[in-house]
Amino acid sequence: MIDKLLYIKNCGRFINCTISPNYWDGTFSKINTIYAENGSGKTTFTQILKSLSGSQVDIENVSKRKSLQTSQNINISFMINHKATIYNNGRWNHNVDKIEVYDTYYAESNSYIISLGNYENPTGFFDIILPYCNKDLMPNLKIAIKHCQNLRNSIKTLQENIKKNKRTPIENELKLRLARLRLVREQWLKKRLTIEKELDNLVEQYGEKYLTAVNKYLSKFNPNLKLVKLNKKGRQLVYHLLINDIEARTDSSSISLKHSLSEGDKSSLALSFFLARIELLPDIAERIIVFDDPLSSFDTRRRNITTSILNRLAEKSAQFFLLSHDLNFVKDFCGKVPDCTNLKIVWSNSSSRFIKNDIELETMTGISKDIHVLRKYLEKGAISDIERRDVIRCMRPVIEGIFRLKYYDVVTDNEWLGNFLDHIRKCDSQSPLHRLKGSIYDTISDINEYCKTYHHSNPKYMEEQIYDNELRQYVTSCLKIIQLL
Repeated sequence: MIDKLLYIKNCGRFINCTISPNYWDGTFSKINTIYAENGSGKTTFTQILKSLSGSQVDIENVSKRKSLQTSQNINISFMINHKATIYNNGRWNHNVDKIEVYDTYYAESNSYIISLGNYENPTGFFDIILPYCNKDLMPNLKIAIKHCQNLRNSIKTLQENIKKNKRTPIENELKLRLARLRLVREQWLKKRLTIEKELDNLVEQYGEKYLTAVNKYLSKFNPNLKLVKLNKKGRQLVYHLLINDIEARTDSSSISLKHSLSEGDKSSLALSFFLARIELLPDIAERIIVFDDPLSSFDTRRRNITTSILNRLAEKSAQFFLLSHDLNFVKDFCGKVPDCTNLKIVWSNSSSRFIKNDIELETMTGISKDIHVLRKYLEKGAISDIERRDVIRCMRPVIEGIFRLKYYDVVTDNEWLGNFLDHIRKCDSQSPLHRLKGSIYDTISDINEYCKTYHHSNPKYMEEQIYDNELRQYVTSCLKIIQLL
């Protein structure tokens, strides 16, 4: 389990992402959501998690994300299973064996083919069947492969020596050694082929189970698609797909799935492949599962069923991460799981950082959200100037919003608080604004002037100090004015 993030430095937009207890102490839960706008570092963080598996390709992908703003090397640190796990000099000092990641890379790689993985590093489909087969099968296969490779290299070297020693006294001796090596290599090749045949039989056997599982998910996401057959071709499974009852083979040149399938179709296939694989794994309870934007090109109906499936999967897994730029999807997911840690990636102090995410507040809009911020400040205060500036930012929009709602026939949409004050000052006794003259006008004017000090139109607004006692008085006045308007 990934216990805690300590820091991410010089990786993409995470230039100096350190943990501040005021915003988040770095601790992950069993179930975690991370909301982030596009371009903020969500995909980079997913790739970091993915590289924890030790895959050289994924580690290299992280190294390619070095921040443009620095010449320093990427440096990352987590606490995983109570051990400091550090990425430095292009490698991790510890790996996470069981981490499953669904992201754009997976979707792009699995819309048209299903990777079996490889014998040396069994992932993909092989990872499904290995727990069910003879425990000695894969170790024996690796030994056979290694012997075949070593013997091939030895034979090649010996053949070169024979050429160099042609018509010399040792030529015949070298040829005898070559014949013996070829005989030994032939024996190991037979052993390898026997084991691979057994493995192929397992692929065929579990391929049927996999096909059934894929179709179960396709029926939920896209009933117009159905797998009807799987064939092993090298290290891949080639599938036969029914598209509105028309059969297409993924490796056929007659029908281009790339152009025949919509983006929603491709997303349905890739997600179904991933979920079917997870379902067939015998040790889901030991797996860390990561989803990065699983809803790409999905409509509302498919969004709802995806949320339910991910909720169930989150409960079964050892640890679960959902990353998304869709805040409402994150809210729907969180509403169905207990004890979920909700985070948000923000840009602060020239780096992307993680902070705790108040989902209810984030999904509020307009006046309701601003009033919530003001009331929360009076109840709990603020722990940083960032929060205090956000409180100040809310005051004018709240008054302007109430003004527009109540005096819709007096003010226009392109007028702001300063204009509203002019209307009050210039109105006659017949105007509905006349009752706002006097103390109400003065209070609104004071709030307006106070907010201007911290508005970006003031060149030194970031240097202006904020005093809590003063801010609390203005927020209290603002909420009273809302009632009086």
